[in-house]
Parts: sequence; structure tokens; C-alpha cells
Amino acid sequence: MEILLKDITLLVDPHKGVAKKRVNIVIEDDRITQIGSNAKLPSPEYVIDGKSLIILPPAINSHTHLPMTLLRGYSDNKVLNEWLNDIWAIEGKFNAKWIELGTKLACLEAIKAGTGGVFDFYFQESVIGRVLAQAGIRGWLGAGLLPSAFVDQGGLESQLKDFERVIRDVKTSSLLNAAIAPHSPTTVEEEHLLQARDLAAKHKIPISIHASETRKEVLDCEEKHGVPPVERLDQIDFFQEGTKEVVAHCAWITQREVEILGKHHAMVAWCPTSAQKLAYSGVTPIPELRKAGAVVALGTDGTASNNTLDLWREMREGVNMVSFARWDPAIYPAEEVLEDTHWSFRNYFLPESQIAVGNKADLVAVNFHTPHLQPIHNVVSNLVYAANGSDVHSLVVNGTLLMHKRNVLSLDEKKILDEIETKVPDLMKD
Repeated sequence: MEILLKDITLLVDPHKGVAKKRVNIVIEDDRITQIGSNAKLPSPEYVIDGKSLIILPPAINSHTHLPMTLLRGYSDNKVLNEWLNDIWAIEGKFNAKWIELGTKLACLEAIKAGTGGVFDFYFQESVIGRVLAQAGIRGWLGAGLLPSAFVDQGGLESQLKDFERVIRDVKTSSLLNAAIAPHSPTTVEEEHLLQARDLAAKHKIPISIHASETRKEVLDCEEKHGVPPVERLDQIDFFQEGTKEVVAHCAWITQREVEILGKHHAMVAWCPTSAQKLAYSGVTPIPELRKAGAVVALGTDGTASNNTLDLWREMREGVNMVSFARWDPAIYPAEEVLEDTHWSFRNYFLPESQIAVGNKADLVAVNFHTPHLQPIHNVVSNLVYAANGSDVHSLVVNGTLLMHKRNVLSLDEKKILDEIETKVPDLMKD
């Protein structure tokens, strides 16, 4: 695909603000081939034109459960354990067709909000991967490992077989990456945590896990093992040199655990909206994690607890949550949360997809010609504190235009929404 972006404003570094105004970008096949005021393409397939467009790398959702779009609004205003009982009961009915349909809706929502990739954490990730490939979104397929779950669908044996399918499927994909995802140190026994660790090392893939999401989880882990969850993971040598770990939530971690995560250069995927909605009170210590050397990246969690996949909203919720909890409006500035949403994940997993000549062509265009994004005193401030997913004009991933002028090109939006409206009521029947 050949794409020309004309007279746009390019944001290449959130800390330096606008670096280049009124520039052109040329995309040929999956690469950026030119950037500059004189960059041109004789007959591009698509032209993205507009001085009101701000261009930056698309966000990547560092932690989500895509098929749970089917459960949006299904169980609200409940504490975590009550909520989980509701969710797990209905998830027991999820088969491949429901997972496929929920993922289609999730991909549609993500594209409309300008999200260019996801680190998913679920079951039947081979099904999810096929939908992501069709949608054109980058995916890290975290094959769930929870021996006590989905027993009727085959339990642990089925989960490991799906992981093997994921490993095979990603070999021929330029968009998909395999990952293994044991549920948490309190729900998965040491034997299977180490099994997941060894699979990650064997296949040279990342590993993701929930940890310290609630105070109860921490207390349960301390009662059983004598230490809190992240320290427990370190105690059993879960963190391995050469393996990239993505630890979700970390809302109730100690300073020692902050140092453990920093020492291993692990990624912390934090989900502020889900944390606030489920009211588990803890606030992930973002400033300390960044200082210690951990990688911080923003995620939404699943839509059953968020209830959207809009990372623009998540940025605003996150930066305000940290400032409010710490009584300090400067402790986590807009530049840092923007970096943690649009740059950090890429630098950790896919630095060749940052916007530069010769790199993979991933970019999102945000339309600033709208009342709530004017005037522009500070582009970064407007992106973090005022923008919404609906402000995204166009999205390019791996050189393919997935959305142009709010029209999704890779998926049939009407068909997916019609399917959701007609089929999902059957899922809720006894």
C-alpha cells in the first residue's frame, strides 16, 4: 500500500512537544520511506491531508482481555470477588464462536480509538489471533494458563494445546507475537508458574501475569508463602534474564517489589480505570517504578471492568489518579503518561515501529479541528487531558491503512454491530 500524509504536524517525542510542522510522510509497503516538507509520492493509493492533524505512534494496550467486550455492563458496582463470580460463570459458556465475535467487536472499538496493538491475556488465543490478523492490529497473544478454569473446555491440557497453536500461527505473521500468561501467583501453583516460565524461555517469548491487584490477594499470598506476590515470583526465580515479563496491575506492591521489578526491567501494565471502578483502593506507584527502571505501560483491562478500550480516556484517568492520590499535580506529568501509552511499549517490544524513515509504518492521526482541542497552547496537554478516541482521524499499522476519516477499512463495522445486537442476547439465556 502507498500512502501520502500531507501538511501534517508530527510529534516525535512527548517531552519535546511538536518537532515538525507542515511535513509530509511517505509510506510504501510496510515502511516509512520519506519524511520532510518535500516528501512526495507520484500516485498514492491514499492521501491523508490536513494541517489540523497531529501524527504520533499509535497506542498499544498493554493489558486487556479482548473477548470480554461481550460482557460490557454485565456486572457493575460490585467488589472484585463478587464481580469475578459473575464473570467466570458466564465465561464458562464462551466457545470459539463467542470468543471470535467478542474479539471482532474489540478490534473494531480499538481501531476506532486509534489503538494499533494489544497485549491480550485470555484463552483460545489462536482464535483471537486470527481476528487480530484480519483486523490488521498488532497482537501479543498471551495464552492463558489457569488449571482451574474452563475445565469443561479441556482445562490445562486444552490451554497448553492452544498455546502450541499460537506458537505455530505467529511464525508466518508480521503482526502477531506469541506469549504465555499464567493467571497470577495466587491462583496458579508454583509448578505451573515455573512451567510457564520455562515455556517462555524455550520459545523466546514474553510472559504476562496478574499480581497484587487487590489487598486481599496480597494478604492471601503472605499468609500462604510469607511474602507478597511480586516478591513470591522473585523467590521462585520467575523472572529470567532474556525473558520479558509483563506484570499487570501492581496496585499493592512494596518498595522492595518496586526494586525487584526495576532490577529485572519488567514491564508493569497498569489499568487505572478498572482499578477505580472495582474500588480496590491501591494505586500503582508509577513514579517509583519509573525511577527504579521498570517499564510502565498503560492498559485498559477487560471491558467488563473498564468498560471501554479507549486509551485516551485511560491516560486522563491514570494521570489524574496518581496526582490525586499523591497530592501532587506534578508527580506524573502529561508528557510521561503520553510516553507510557504511545512510546514505552514500542521501545520495549518493537522499537523499529517508531516513526522514522526506514521503520515499520505505524502511525495515528488525531484531528485537532474540534472545539474541545482548541486552542493549542500545548499539544501534549490537549492529547492527554482533552482528547478522546473519537478524535482519531486515521490509523496505519504495518503500512496498512486500517481507518481513514473515521471509516474502518479492515473490518465490516455494520456487520459486526448487527451480529452483536442479534446474537449476544442468546449468550445471556440460561
